[in-house]
Amino acid sequence: MRDADDRNRSSNSLAGDGRHVREGAPAVGMDIPREPRRPGRGILALAAVVPTAVMITLLLRSLQPAPPVVDGDLIVTAAVQRGPLPIEVRGWGELATDQLQEVDATVAGRVAAVRVRPGDVVRAGSPLIGLASPDLALETAKAEQEFTAAKAAFTALRRSIGTQRLERESVLLQRRADLARADRSVERLEALFARGEASPEDLAAAVEAVSAIKEQVRVEEEMLALLKETGDEQVSLEKQRLLALAEVLHREQERLAALEVNSPGDALVESVEVSAGDWVEPGTRLVRLVRPERMRAVLKVPVGAANKVRAGDDVLLVDAIGDSTGGEVQLVETPTSDKGGRYVNVSVKLEDPPRADAAADAGVDAVIHLGLIEDALYVNRPAWVGEDGLSSVFRVDADGTVARRVQVKFGAGSWDRVQVLDGLQKGDVIIVSDMSAFDASDSVRID
Repeated sequence: MRDADDRNRSSNSLAGDGRHVREGAPAVGMDIPREPRRPGRGILALAAVVPTAVMITLLLRSLQPAPPVVDGDLIVTAAVQRGPLPIEVRGWGELATDQLQEVDATVAGRVAAVRVRPGDVVRAGSPLIGLASPDLALETAKAEQEFTAAKAAFTALRRSIGTQRLERESVLLQRRADLARADRSVERLEALFARGEASPEDLAAAVEAVSAIKEQVRVEEEMLALLKETGDEQVSLEKQRLLALAEVLHREQERLAALEVNSPGDALVESVEVSAGDWVEPGTRLVRLVRPERMRAVLKVPVGAANKVRAGDDVLLVDAIGDSTGGEVQLVETPTSDKGGRYVNVSVKLEDPPRADAAADAGVDAVIHLGLIEDALYVNRPAWVGEDGLSSVFRVDADGTVARRVQVKFGAGSWDRVQVLDGLQKGDVIIVSDMSAFDASDSVRID
């Protein structure tokens, strides 16, 4: 036993010195025959694992990440169609007027009644403001009295002169009749005198009577001529006075009528500048009106679209309550500073006047018609797609569960539709709502 323990201790001591001694091995210093070494089991295991790892790596590399999922209720799709495609540009803006009509007082007076309020629709002749002026009423009454008196005097003068002319003409006729009888008497006496049946004295008396009557006729003719001349002058003077008084009366009546201020036409009351009790002088502004026939539309059109708009293009305008009217582009202005110059002001002449109650700043939407492609392949415009260029869109597969990204060449278009030049066919369905959240994906799954 002791010998065995000593051998064990000797072996352990050698092991502690770094030498590996198998139990039962020969003592140190002896020649030991060795067998050739065989491959270890670790190398065999490694040789079996490496191909498997390579295959797994290749398999993982071949797998793609699952496409993202979109909610089918939250996307908008559209089918590619073929047919006529209007080329249109959309704009928005408001009605404007080149000149507001101002209604001013033409006479002095105190505001007795304000018959309208801002926003009221008025027709031609509708009362706007009522003024009061007692002095003007008195002046008009006085002018009426003077005109009435002058008219009566003029009538009396014409009657008087007419009567005098008739009397003078009657006397003249009588004198001419007397002259004719005297001439016949002279002729008879001359015949009698020639036969010795009349005395020279009778013949001389008859001749003198003719001379006297001729003088009376001459005087009557001169008096009648003088009466006509002076009478015409008196009538003319009185007529001029009467006309002057009539003009004064007419002017006073107009001033009196001007106390009631009426609308000059169909319009919308923009503002009332006076209140009841105010004293106004001629020229004081009373009311500001907007005349519909003087209104136009000023639209804002995106710069890119406005480049295609030309004067004369047809326009359809729709107001806030759905009423529509036609128009024509008058002027395409230079880009404004509004929103960084991204918009262009387009002035539109209205085909028909808007409603009478259309305010100068009423909002309108407009579609400007640029042309028509008779036969085009088109689709509803996707949210991010422009014109005349390549864009990628998601095309929905036939089963409607997956949409894959495809490159599409688009052409001209409208604000809501665009022409398809390449990449899609009639009947293809694409997603037209905003898909910018999936820019990194080539496909999406529709749930």
